[in-house]
Amino acid sequence: MTAVVALAALVVGIVALITQPSAAPVASGPSGQPSSAPAAGDTTEADRALCTAIGPLLAEGDEINNAYGDLGDAGTPARDAATVKFIQDSLDWVQRVQPIIDQHPDADRFLQRSIQRSVDDTHLIALDLEPGPLPQYLRALFSDSVGAYSGPLHICERLGVTW
Repeated sequence: MTAVVALAALVVGIVALITQPSAAPVASGPSGQPSSAPAAGDTTEADRALCTAIGPLLAEGDEINNAYGDLGDAGTPARDAATVKFIQDSLDWVQRVQPIIDQHPDADRFLQRSIQRSVDDTHLIALDLEPGPLPQYLRALFSDSVGAYSGPLHICERLGVTW
């Protein structure tokens, strides 16, 4: 009985392959374009608007990170003493940045994604950080956050928006 069912499934699969069109249709987004396609058109003004809106908070994030990093290496008494405040400041910052990203859906997808990656990394760091030496995965997350941050830093700078 099992062999008959398996054989029937094989026949149905082969028939389906033979009768299907050669290319499967691509799922489309609201504009009718493939959902994986980049946003159509010039996004310069939308990008500038996002950069202008988010720049002051990115500058504040720089201040939070630099103040914490300037306290010394992870695991030192000064840095350990400041860890709880850094976590609180970071989580508060994430809560204020996210709505600004969400309010600019027309900006270039790369710009949005790189800002979002940086914010998400900050959020994950704040959730996992504890006083003491940094585990390897948190060191990697800090590095990834810096890499993601270079996206908005360079794009916004090209648009004349600096912080």
